[in-house]
Amino acid sequence: MEQRTRRARAVDIAGAARTALVRTLRGGLDFATRVYNKAGEDDIFFLAGGIAFNILVAAIPFLLLVVAIFGFVLQNFVEDPEQTAVNYVLSILPPSQTIVNFTRTQVEGIINGRTRFGIVGLVLFVWSSTRLFGTLRSVLRNVFDLQEDRGIIRGKIFDAEMVIVAGTLFLANTGITLAIEAVRSFGSAWMARRGYQELPVMEAVYAQILAFGFIFAMFVLIYRYLPLRQTPWRISLVAATFTSVVWELLKSVFTWYVTYVADYRSTYTFSWLSTLIVLVFWIYYSAVVFILGGEVGQVYDLYRIRRRQKELLE
Repeated sequence: MEQRTRRARAVDIAGAARTALVRTLRGGLDFATRVYNKAGEDDIFFLAGGIAFNILVAAIPFLLLVVAIFGFVLQNFVEDPEQTAVNYVLSILPPSQTIVNFTRTQVEGIINGRTRFGIVGLVLFVWSSTRLFGTLRSVLRNVFDLQEDRGIIRGKIFDAEMVIVAGTLFLANTGITLAIEAVRSFGSAWMARRGYQELPVMEAVYAQILAFGFIFAMFVLIYRYLPLRQTPWRISLVAATFTSVVWELLKSVFTWYVTYVADYRSTYTFSWLSTLIVLVFWIYYSAVVFILGGEVGQVYDLYRIRRRQKELLE
């Protein structure tokens, strides 16, 4: 009798688990279908093209400004500011030997003339970044189904304010990077005095965590504050989580491609052309991921409201 009861209980547990699994899979498929349909309605590939173009316009002055700031600040804290700046730039790009060599060469030249490049980069960055933030506002207005807009003048003023906020966040991130670099240098010296070896794996891990945390925080703030009507925190967090994770996965895929698949040995010109094409595709698909993150957050909120209404009706 007891054995029969145990079997019945096991059958009930297995049936409940099977039902829960089917319900979860069905819900996930329904959610993915809704995201797919909404992405098609919003024409995300067209929107991604606009974002990618403005990122390309803003990328050069931004890198000029970043490297110039690193040249001013890091030379008092680290032995090799060029390598630190190169590592920072490569943390947001799919690395390959061609990109590393090109970045290293350009960074050394910019740091040597950091005052001139810093002023030029600042002026061009402010101008081009307002265009970029304006494009992001328009994209998120479509993604979150908002009818209101700030208008041309108010929109430009807001874009300029966002440039200042982004610059402040960048300085904060630079400060955190300097603090961690100082702690790492102190730890390395302490370990060397005691005969221990450095742990490159730990250095890579903390660098990856720092880069991911900064990217995640940036996406949260963009999704929440860029639209005219502030999105709820739950939408911003869901969208930023999806975008950050998929963005890192996409970065790993591009890294694998440029490291193991792409062949840059044919000619020098074709090598740089291939690198340029890879970067353009990287920027474009990063824009697609950014828009998809907003779509996921919006569909999640609608899905949540729909489920609550269904529970009330039942």
